This record gives sequence, C-alpha cells and structure tokens, in this order.
Amino acid sequence: MNRPQAAGSNRTGMPRGGMGASMDQVSSWSRDIRLISGLILLVFATTHFLNHAVGILGVDAMEKVQDWRYGFWHSRGGTIALYGALVVHPVFALLRVVQRRTFKMPLREMLQIALGLAIPLLLVDHIISTRIMGIYFGVDESYRSVLRRLWPDLALTQSLLLLLVWTHGIIGIHFMLRARDSYRHWRDPFLLAAILIPLLALIGFTVGAREAEQMAMPAELVSDAQAAMFARDVMWGKGAFYGLVASFLLFIGIREIRVRTTRQITVRFVGHGTRRLAPGPTVLEMFRRFGIPHAALCGGRARCATCRVLVMDGNDKLPKPGPNEAKLLRRISAPEGVRLACQIRPREDLQVQILLASRLNAGAGRPLDLDDAAGKRGLTVVVADLRAFSALSERQLPRELIGLLNRFFDEMSQAITAHEGRIDAFYGDGFMAVFGLEGPPSKGAQAAIAAAADIVRAVDALNREYGAALPLPLRIGIGIHTGDAITGAVENDNLGRREITVGETVMVASQLESATRRVLADVVVSEDTIRASGRSYAGTTSLKIAIKGREKPLTAYGFASAPEIARRKREDVAVPVPVVAGGETTTPTEAVQEEQGEAGEKA
Repeated sequence: MNRPQAAGSNRTGMPRGGMGASMDQVSSWSRDIRLISGLILLVFATTHFLNHAVGILGVDAMEKVQDWRYGFWHSRGGTIALYGALVVHPVFALLRVVQRRTFKMPLREMLQIALGLAIPLLLVDHIISTRIMGIYFGVDESYRSVLRRLWPDLALTQSLLLLLVWTHGIIGIHFMLRARDSYRHWRDPFLLAAILIPLLALIGFTVGAREAEQMAMPAELVSDAQAAMFARDVMWGKGAFYGLVASFLLFIGIREIRVRTTRQITVRFVGHGTRRLAPGPTVLEMFRRFGIPHAALCGGRARCATCRVLVMDGNDKLPKPGPNEAKLLRRISAPEGVRLACQIRPREDLQVQILLASRLNAGAGRPLDLDDAAGKRGLTVVVADLRAFSALSERQLPRELIGLLNRFFDEMSQAITAHEGRIDAFYGDGFMAVFGLEGPPSKGAQAAIAAAADIVRAVDALNREYGAALPLPLRIGIGIHTGDAITGAVENDNLGRREITVGETVMVASQLESATRRVLADVVVSEDTIRASGRSYAGTTSLKIAIKGREKPLTAYGFASAPEIARRKREDVAVPVPVVAGGETTTPTEAVQEEQGEAGEKA
C-alpha cells in the first residue's frame, strides 16, 4: 500500500507546483509589503493634503506647517521610507495584477487598478519639478514659489492628481478594513474624513494660490539646462514605470500562450458542474471566469474567510496554507479540508464545494454582496411572550383573537421603536427585539429596560380596554440580556431581505423569558444588562437562573411590574434569592408549603 503523500510535495520529495508554488509564496508576503508601503504613501499624502488645507488661513500658515512636515519627511529615515515605498508599492501592486489569471473582477477593483496606472502620468512631473529640481538646482520649494508656478495653468492637473491619489488610497483602506468587526464603530468618521480632507485641501490650495499670485516676488528664470534635465527626467521616470507595465503585460501574454498549449486539469464545482482548464488560476479566479456565484468580501487578499471552500478531493495535492491563510483559518477554527479559494492554485484535478454561497440568480461572475454592517457587537436583546395564550385562543373566536393580536403587536412595535429598538422577529404570540444598534451598549441597555416598562404598561392598558371581553387577563413575560451578538441581513428570493440577530445572547434572553413563569415576575433582566445600563432600579428581586450550556447559574433581577429607576438611595433589604435550576424554582415560602403538604399526606 502506498503511503499518502504530504501536501505540497511530489514523490521525489521536491516541492510541488514549480513556478506556481513560488508565486504562491511570493503572494503570501508581498501582500504585507504592498500594504505597509501603501500606508506610508497614504500617510505622506494625508500630511501633504492637510498642509494644503491650512491654506485657508493663508500662505504663511502653510509655510509654518510645511517646516514641521519637512522636518520629518526630509530626514534620513523619512526619505528612505517615502521613496522606498514609492518604488516598492507600484512594483508589488503590478506583481499582484500579474498573478491574476482572470481579469473578471468587481468594478471597485478595476477602478483601483486604473487609478494606480494613471497616477504616475501626473505624479512624476510633480516630484521632478519640486524635489528633484530643488536638490540639483536649488529651486525654491516653498509654498509661495510652488503655488505661483502651478496657478492657474496647472491648477486643474494638480487637483486631479490629488483626487486620484486620495481615491486610490481610500479604496484600498476601506476594503482592507471592511471585514473587521471594529470597523463599523468608526466607519462613518472614516467616511467623513475621507470626504473632508481632499475637499479642504482643494479649498486651501485655491485660497493659498490666489494669495501667492498677488505677492511681489521676482520672476523665476528657467535655464536651458534646467528645462533639459526636467524633460529628460520626466521621460525616464514615466518610461521606467510604463516600461515595467509593458514588461508585465508581455509576461502575461507569454504565460497565456504557454498555459493554453500545456495540459489541462479537471475541477469539479459541487452544484455548478465540471470545468477543464489550464493550471494556474486560483479557485476564486475560476469562480469569476466561469460565472459561478461566490462570496469574496476582501477581493481575494486573504483578509476575510468568505471565499472559503471545502476541498472534497485533491487536498493532498495542494500546497500547504501560507502564513496569512493559515492565520485566518485558525481564527475561524476551520475544520480539515477547508481552504481559502483566493489562496489555492490547483495544479492537479480538484473537487471543491462553496461554503458561503451567493444567490443562485446572481449575474455572471457577480460576487455575493455581503452586508457591510454584518458582524459581532455588544447588543441588548429583549424576548417577550404572552402567557397562557393557548388557553386564551381556545376561548376566543378566531376573528376576535386575530384582532387582539394585531392590537397587541401594534402596541409592542410602538414601545420598541420609541426607544430606538428594532423588532427582528414576530412568532405566534411573542417577539424578539434588539437594542444598541446605534450608540454605546449602555444606551442600548437603558433603552431595552425602558421599553420593557412601556410594554408592561401597554399590556395593562389592553387589559383595561378588553377586560370585559377576555376570559382571563393578558400577562406577558419579558427576558432581557446584554452581550455579544451577530447581526446582519439575509436575503432570499421568496422572503426578501431580512435583518436578523443570532448568538448566545439571544438564547440567554429567551431562557430568561421562560424563567418569568417560574419566578412569578413580569420582567427578568440579567445582571449584565443592569451593569451595562449604569443605573439602579427599584423593586428588584435577585435571582439565580440556570442557563443551558453553562455550568454556573446566571445572576438576574426580577420585576413584578414595570421597571422603574430608583429615585433615591435606600438601604438594601435582604431579599430571598430563588434558585431556578432544571426548570423548577424554589423559594422559602414554597419550601414551607411543600413541607406542610408532605406532612399532610403522611398524616
């Protein structure tokens, strides 16, 4: 019997995959280099544009800020970091493009690549006319002189350069961060800054340039040597970059000819047929090429796990996960056989199954439009249910019962929305609501408790209104718990789009609602919610409630009526703590009654 081969090696012990495997290894660390160099360039652009924005206060203010900025970026470390990033980033960005085996991609990726190719057309002229000419000919680099050279003939091209650089960088940062749960908390400030910085920079540039135009300054004389050097350096700079682009394009063309004349492999996509193609593309690129609906939140950069697939056959013939992929797979506790479609380039026959499928009616090659707001956050969940509803339904006429439910849910909806909550589900005679979607967790906890109080009052009002027509009064049980929960939107052709909340927090709130029947309380609020609210409430009874899946009981507080904020401090009164375990509740009074009952039976 043959021994199974180790993943990523052939029978001779040599690494499997040749050039393809080498490209995978390059991709594993080139992403980090590309990211770091891009961040350096974006930080420089941000400081430069903020310096422009100061022009609103005048050219003198621009000069003062420039002195501080030059102190950093003209230092030895700043110069090495800046110009190193200026060379490294486009090279590795082009390398990323070359690694693609299909150019079917989302529009935002096309836009980012197009902006990256267009920037050098304007940037090379700007760098040479300022920094390079300043070094070799001592050309004045102060704002006064540079603004006079640019205004008004070159103002439009410089403004366009500013927008190209800024848009290219912001697209990259946004799609790098969108997969992180914490991004939602400062996404709006990020968007505001992304709009304000270039806007203020353009305004400051215009104001400062007009002021510089009015200044009495000697005319700048450009010698023939300066003009010749400028033209030569611009030609060399642009030629070097676009020559590099041309060489990469030539490489892509040769590669395509080569792969189309070599052997093909068979890849079976479970539920989407079998395809034969030359080895080289990643599985994610195969999805795009063949128009297979798929998910890819980060665009194939191993920053999310939405493109993960289950390799059902051929996993032993794939190279081992690189550092970035392995780190992400550990983070999501991926089982054996799960890989990221964007990181595997099969060179042998393969069978994969998409684990996070897109809608079946998605357009050709169209990825799943995942909800940007989806993620885990601290929320307060309220679960409420009418008590003895089955007995009530047996004694009411169907039309009367439905009318009562409509009125009940109308009152509940008003109570929830009045406190900025969201009802996620109505089910039979109950519902679930979520608070804290906007604002801090403390605000959500306070709103949930206040909404519960309004719900209890609304039920009392319904009893007064329908009292004569009801065989027994309406009673409601409410469970409230605060903790991490996963929120997002699910979409289906039949049901449409729905916002949902799932997680342990929902389960705990549901069990607290069930406990209201046993502890004879209208509202049971977990200690976590009380602590998160930062408030004290009157008329509470301390409880210990067993939660399925937890070894220790959960501390909670019961309210016999609508929760009210404590108006003044008073000494704590010892309250018996009922222990709810195994679905039963025992209080001192009930224990005495049980003992008396047992004694009576024995007598």
